[in-house]
Amino acid sequence: MGYKVKWVEDNLGVTRKALRVFEKAGLMPENKSGQYRDYDDDDIDRIWTIRVLQGMGYSIKEICDMVADDRFDFDTSISQKIEQLEEKKVELERHLGYAKTIKLTGRFPSRPKKMGEVKFENFQNNAIERWNISGDPQSELYAKLAETMLSKSNEEWNNSDLGRMLAALEMMKNTDLDLLLAEYVLPKVICKRKALGADHPEIQLMVKLIYENQNILGQAYGMEGEMTIKQFSRFYSSSYLAGDVAKLKAGEYSEEDCEFIAEAISIFGGYKNHDELVEEEMRYGRRDGGGEENE
Repeated sequence: MGYKVKWVEDNLGVTRKALRVFEKAGLMPENKSGQYRDYDDDDIDRIWTIRVLQGMGYSIKEICDMVADDRFDFDTSISQKIEQLEEKKVELERHLGYAKTIKLTGRFPSRPKKMGEVKFENFQNNAIERWNISGDPQSELYAKLAETMLSKSNEEWNNSDLGRMLAALEMMKNTDLDLLLAEYVLPKVICKRKALGADHPEIQLMVKLIYENQNILGQAYGMEGEMTIKQFSRFYSSSYLAGDVAKLKAGEYSEEDCEFIAEAISIFGGYKNHDELVEEEMRYGRRDGGGEENE
């Protein structure tokens, strides 16, 4: 029975271009006529085998070497391939954790203040290593909860979602008062006193309490050293304006409230206002021109 190219495309997922690559590599008999050809059962078996090997991560070159080697040992080859795939898996998980961290926080890692101080490859490796929720159960759980809360309505929540929420609360049980104060009570009080102005001593005192409680929380979760006031002003103000964290807070606060809290935090950090903080961040590559966070 002959199989048309269209049949091969539809049933084996191999395009005309890929078939020509197979032929050029010597894995298929070459079509010298230049006309559309029919494929026999042997051809289909070859294509099927190539596709299976590609599914295991083998490249066309590796498959060619395999075919050309009369002493080829598949058991050794597949063991080596598994090792290679495991290494790629670890690397992909690092990049995935890095991307999830940026999505969650709405910030990119800061570039050096002076370009050329560090080679980009070294900067990137360091950023991926330290700016990463992978391997941190608390952060991974928080990111998963954020994803669930943002992507599902209350009616769509199931038992596994509720289980993750309860697990998160259990992990936070030793610091729940600090968390409650820093994330809910003080910001709500600040919003009720917006009429005082972001630079008012009462507002600034409450921001100071949030800062102190954030450091208490950081110590409880194993953070090395204290977060500086500048770091706090950049990270915490952005948590009301960018990323998944800000989207979660949008359910609790109005846009005006979020902007006011960010303004008050920026002033606490030594800036005239939040715009000045943004300008500094843009100079040091922590934001793009569209206002997105890049820390």
